[in-house]
Amino acid sequence: NIHIIGRHPMVQPILQELYRAGCRKFGFWGNAGEVDEALSQQLNGFLRITDSLTELPEEADILVACPSQTHIFSEETIRKRIKRRSKAPLLIFDYSNSLDHKRLKKISNCYIYSEQDIEKLIDFNKTERRESARIIDRWIGEEIEAFYEWVNSEDRYCFAGMVGATPEMQRVFEMISRISRTNITVLIDGESGTGKEMVAKAIHAFSNRSEKPFKVINCGAIPENLLESELFGHDRGAFTGAVAQKDGLFKTAANGTVFLDEIAELPQQLQVKLLRFLQEGEIKRVGSTETIKIDVRVLAATNKKLSEMVESGQFRSDLFYRLNVIQLTMPPLRERRKDIPLLIKHFIKKYAAKLQKEISDVSPETLSALENHSWPGNIRELENTIERSVALAFGKVISLYDLPPNLQQAAPNGADSLKTGQRLTLKELEKKYILESLEAFDWDYDQVCKELAIGRTTLWRKLKEYNLEN
Repeated sequence: NIHIIGRHPMVQPILQELYRAGCRKFGFWGNAGEVDEALSQQLNGFLRITDSLTELPEEADILVACPSQTHIFSEETIRKRIKRRSKAPLLIFDYSNSLDHKRLKKISNCYIYSEQDIEKLIDFNKTERRESARIIDRWIGEEIEAFYEWVNSEDRYCFAGMVGATPEMQRVFEMISRISRTNITVLIDGESGTGKEMVAKAIHAFSNRSEKPFKVINCGAIPENLLESELFGHDRGAFTGAVAQKDGLFKTAANGTVFLDEIAELPQQLQVKLLRFLQEGEIKRVGSTETIKIDVRVLAATNKKLSEMVESGQFRSDLFYRLNVIQLTMPPLRERRKDIPLLIKHFIKKYAAKLQKEISDVSPETLSALENHSWPGNIRELENTIERSVALAFGKVISLYDLPPNLQQAAPNGADSLKTGQRLTLKELEKKYILESLEAFDWDYDQVCKELAIGRTTLWRKLKEYNLEN
């Protein structure tokens, strides 16, 4: 509640500022006919106007004292108002210059400011705002610079450890961002090696459960008679060898996320138990009658067509619909070939650091071979290929000879030896590569060693071995 007593030129901007700050209750006392019409319309419904005032309003939180009718601001009336409001603070702006500030400041919870005090505060705030504006401008400049640096780099295509510039992958990234903070069940499908587990990890990492456990189990990797115990736990004596009570995966992942990989391999009887959990949030340990309530988010993945398995009776339809609330399909690598160069650079950077090698790129014929391969093993196969190539490569660039034999043979317009159908041994390839490097750098041993990322002693040994030292 803001109450203005009398009239002053500063009243209107003060009211407008308070209104913008969220204040909605105003009382205007004295000289009511002089209230600005535009201000009255703006504060319509919030402004109470009275011509006379005989006592300090009890509901007032802020008082603006103008050069008239200030006699009501006696120490006694202020103490009376504070006592009635259970010592609620009272803020007074004094434009009358007639109040005894020293005495009023001694009253507990009474805060009074003169016109000069307010001007000083305004000047101080203006200075602070200018300084803050300079700091904010610098921050904005840094953010814009960082943004454009990011836009012009390959990092813009990286998301939670995944790489993809194609529309298919960008849609996957967008979907992950949109569903992560919900508790909705997600079914991730796609061929083997397309990165389904990485998607599950990303969903968990961006969710409200990110600080809680993330548990993974491959439903096809555990024997059927042990899978139920692994998922839901067991009581002591539930079966031979159950010497103690054990918590299952769902219990240990409480308040976190469970990722069920290869969900299509889940036996029929466990499909019923999983459905019960998804519907009621309850589990029972093997050999127990106790029902346990657990809060766990379920993510599932499969490389099979669950809809076809439902039609053939291999998978429960009710469980399928419970899992398939949100479906994320990972595209195979052959359908996103434009991502292959980005993935190659990503994996070269990863394994060059891991293997401590100065490799940064692939040769044009190597890139052509990699881009034209069908990649039945998808990203996992590509990653393994790059790891192998980085390990075998001599210089800073992966050559065609560093690729697996099947990729060398399938390379279009490859090396001369491959065109003619002749195969070179590894030593012959190494000798050829060293000789080409020596000729390229006019037999400057220091430059060749730097290019091949080997020591001078190693180079001399290779030259002697291949009779090239002369």
